Amino acid sequence: MKRGTPKGPQPLKRNWLPLAAVAAGYAVAFVLIRRFTPVSLDSPWFVVAAMACCLGLLFAAQPAVMIRMPRRLRTLRAWEREGGFYRSIGVPAFGRLLRRTPLRLFNTDVYLGNGLSRAANVAAELEAAEASHLIAAALPLPYMMKIALEGRWAALAWVSLAQLLVNVYPVLHLRLTRRRFERVAARLSASGTGRRD
Repeated sequence: MKRGTPKGPQPLKRNWLPLAAVAAGYAVAFVLIRRFTPVSLDSPWFVVAAMACCLGLLFAAQPAVMIRMPRRLRTLRAWEREGGFYRSIGVPAFGRLLRRTPLRLFNTDVYLGNGLSRAANVAAELEAAEASHLIAAALPLPYMMKIALEGRWAALAWVSLAQLLVNVYPVLHLRLTRRRFERVAARLSASGTGRRD
């Protein structure tokens, strides 16, 4: 092995400054919104914004702490490995939209790039992104149940659409990507090239 070649996942720098800055920014924005706008905490727009802010905080936290999926949810099921369900609901098309548009820039850490040197880190980033979307998806569930009981169907429809686009499809895409990543990493390792365009 060449000198200086990474032997495994590189340790993450525990930099809490970005997380503290993002949290402070959200706190200031919250105070300003409450003081100068008529948006209430019971508004579906506020709930969707809070869900997006949760994702932002979790993303900012990743350099300091890598979030893991619960063990029961981490393992890919047989039907997920087959991929038929994902194809039937358009998850691969959603993935192409992410890769081929500026949406890719939301999280560049989940792309393998030039080979296996970052493979273990990318696998951890994929899992952390999936866990972040799962947490953000759980946040508005009590609100969604509340407005469903109140019969506020328009509000429920908007929040459900946001959930679908911001969390559900990204989680499904990330799980599909993990399956593909395992195959690519195994193929590159077997070929000994360690490179991927």
